[in-house]
Amino acid sequence: MQSKSVQAWALRLEKFLGEVQQAIPTRLHEQAFLLQLWNQNPVASAGSGHVRIEPALADTAFIDWFATAVTATLPTDPAEAEIHLIELYNELQRRLSKLCDRIPRLKLNRVFCALYPAHFTTIANVGMLKELHVELGGNRHDHPVHMHRTIRDRIDAVLDPIPQEDSAAQARRVCLSWLLYERLNSDSTPETPETLHETELGLKPFPASLRRKGLTSLGGGFQTLLSLLPELNEGVSRDEFTDLLKQNNPNLATNSVGTMINVVARDFDLCKREGDTYRLSARGTNLLETQDPDELADQLLTRILGTDHIVKALETAPLTKAELIALLQAVNPGWTTAFAPSSLLGWLNHLGVIESGPHKRIYLAKRGQRWAELVTWKPESLPQPPQTVAELQVDTGGAIQLPTPTELNTRLQALAGNRLTLEPALISQLHAGLWFHPVRHFAVLTGISGSGKTQLALNYAHALRGTSHDESPNVRIIPVQPGWYDPSPLLGYVNPLQEASYRSAPFLELLLLAADDPETPYVAILDEMNLSHPEQYLAPVLSAMETRGWIDLHQLGEDITPVPMRVRYPANLAIIGTLNMDETTHGLSDKVLDRAYTLEFWDINVEAFPGWATTTLPEGLKQTAKDLLSQLVKALEPVRLHFGWRTIDDVLSYLAFQSASAQVDLHTLDQVVYAKVLPKLRGETSQRFQQALDAVHATLVKHGLERCQQKVKSLQEDLVATGSARFWR
Repeated sequence: MQSKSVQAWALRLEKFLGEVQQAIPTRLHEQAFLLQLWNQNPVASAGSGHVRIEPALADTAFIDWFATAVTATLPTDPAEAEIHLIELYNELQRRLSKLCDRIPRLKLNRVFCALYPAHFTTIANVGMLKELHVELGGNRHDHPVHMHRTIRDRIDAVLDPIPQEDSAAQARRVCLSWLLYERLNSDSTPETPETLHETELGLKPFPASLRRKGLTSLGGGFQTLLSLLPELNEGVSRDEFTDLLKQNNPNLATNSVGTMINVVARDFDLCKREGDTYRLSARGTNLLETQDPDELADQLLTRILGTDHIVKALETAPLTKAELIALLQAVNPGWTTAFAPSSLLGWLNHLGVIESGPHKRIYLAKRGQRWAELVTWKPESLPQPPQTVAELQVDTGGAIQLPTPTELNTRLQALAGNRLTLEPALISQLHAGLWFHPVRHFAVLTGISGSGKTQLALNYAHALRGTSHDESPNVRIIPVQPGWYDPSPLLGYVNPLQEASYRSAPFLELLLLAADDPETPYVAILDEMNLSHPEQYLAPVLSAMETRGWIDLHQLGEDITPVPMRVRYPANLAIIGTLNMDETTHGLSDKVLDRAYTLEFWDINVEAFPGWATTTLPEGLKQTAKDLLSQLVKALEPVRLHFGWRTIDDVLSYLAFQSASAQVDLHTLDQVVYAKVLPKLRGETSQRFQQALDAVHATLVKHGLERCQQKVKSLQEDLVATGSARFWR
């Protein structure tokens, strides 16, 4: 009871309770007092309820009955008093159900607390009341009046009695029930941002930036949600939850189960996780009892992006589906397709908020009209992301610290040493290709295997920061694996065995480091990036890098895991992808190519290989190997079957290893060329491929490599006989 807000609440409540007691029975027929009692009731600390009570208060018979009923003296025996209050509660519900669109249960509980403060709590939400009652050992099937009375008894039993004349102490005692509920739910109930302001109808609209982005479709819609509630009321494990979802959606993919659980738990706020068990939330409990979609109104209108826009737009005039989709895409520029908007419209149709009408237009249903009346604020949209390079430069501030071209070349030559020859023109092209755009720093290095693509990317990445290969906090090599069908290998995922934890990934860790250090360049190297489809596993990254957008990671809540729920794409992150083009890899889609700066590595200068200067081979054999490999590269280049510096290095290393224990000669060279060069030979009948095989065979004959000659001759024969030739057959 120490916070100023609680103290202020207790003071308001003390004053209000005094006014109510003084008004009985003299003011029970006054409209002004009744509206205050039902609509401006400060009993509960969160919201005043949004079900309209006015139709009941306009009914003279109801007012007469209500005045008489609440004036009656309560029995002094506690058990008899509870029975009396239960009968009154039930009768009031029955009468209200006939006069109002739905029973204003929130307001009803506030009114009972105001009229009978010694018997009720300030927990007006029946679902929340049931949660606390069960936590204190009660039965979830008890009557609300009994729940209120039991909770009050438990609180009063552990505290000193309060004199009836001490109204301030009495008001503070009534407040304790809500504070106890908050304490018991502090770990699982997400905190509402303090900047949210409550409307007159008790709703707290979240700003667009904090809202959940749409509603994922769930087969069966609202009826599926209702079918889950009885089981969740008893509590289910994750496996049982999965089975329940698959019973309603037999075709639901296993990797979509987590998404569907989030739809139920977080989008609709119908359940929460307690240890290894999912149970109904307060909202889920209320929906189970009423089966009324209006229980979801405040959640969808205040926390789901676009819902309030739809009902307010349709309140003015009916619209076509295409017009509503365009409206939602303006609300969230990230919705570049109709998928998310259509899903949201589908849910509102399932819930009876909207309906189809003449001329292919969509109208507000009666429920939708009620929902539209609840939206007393101006719906917010997400800001349009920067579109032009100039706008992006202003948005990012252009503060990334990059080395000058001279510094970069000096660092690169020191890092590469004798391992790699880096042409200044190539480095300049890569550097400009990566950084000319304010945000989209993405380059693709393509060419034959072993041409030095990964080494170039790695040395360049370290040269940006002036670090050595042993110091790499800003550089990560990510080996891409076959079978990456979604972003989880890069961005991590919610642990399916322990949903309250998030499994991170090296790329995500680098991404978060870059986001926290915007002036420093960071580099991710996606090695052999086309072993899987980049447009699939890179999808969120490709979208975000275009306009420095946001990447959504999870919906666990900021207090569950150190990994943020979303991160804005950092303008200081560069991505360099290396790829080889062969039958084991995938081509790049336009979505990838449009965002990447592409450099090709096909021209191989055997003479420029640095290893010639350091090899210990006899001069004659070294020159023979150099001439042979140069001529083989020249012969194979037209069909792009030539080899890179890795193969040259392997040939020289093999010869050097053999020379340490025996004399090396043409026979040794024949062995290593057969093992390292010929296995890549493959092709179909064409003049170019035939000429390449002829040139290779002539080179091998010239240098006296007999085993290699025989193999290539057999490939030439296969090409004539079958129309194709392959080393492996």
